[in-house]
Amino acid sequence: MQKTEMQNLLDYVAIRQLNAKYNRYADLADGTSYSNLFTEDAEFNIVGEATYIGREQIAARCNATTTAVHVTTEPEIDISGDTAQQRVRMLTVLQDGKGTRNEFVASGWYIDELERTEEGWRYHRRRVELDLDINAVVAKVK
Repeated sequence: MQKTEMQNLLDYVAIRQLNAKYNRYADLADGTSYSNLFTEDAEFNIVGEATYIGREQIAARCNATTTAVHVTTEPEIDISGDTAQQRVRMLTVLQDGKGTRNEFVASGWYIDELERTEEGWRYHRRRVELDLDINAVVAKVK
């Protein structure tokens, strides 16, 4: 295996790990850890709701959602040196707080621009395109 092929595999795994951490920190409403998965100047756009710019705004958005469970499927990743593009299906369910049921909230896509930083791979731009009406989704989650 050539060095470039090995690096692409390592990068692919690192980006998958980034996605897994994103889901876990979002589920925990751990805004600090969550926002550190983004570059300092990142943009997080939830289409139809708002665009959050920078780690402080992104952390505050994460902290506001405390009962959602985030799930992502297999990503499509295109790596080019120190940048990457990603498209990944997402699902969100809401916990009832009693531990008795989860309710489907939304499905959609994350469309990402990623950058390799000194901290590792980070989201530079993350766009959420939901399949459902954003107002109905926000009403359920807040």
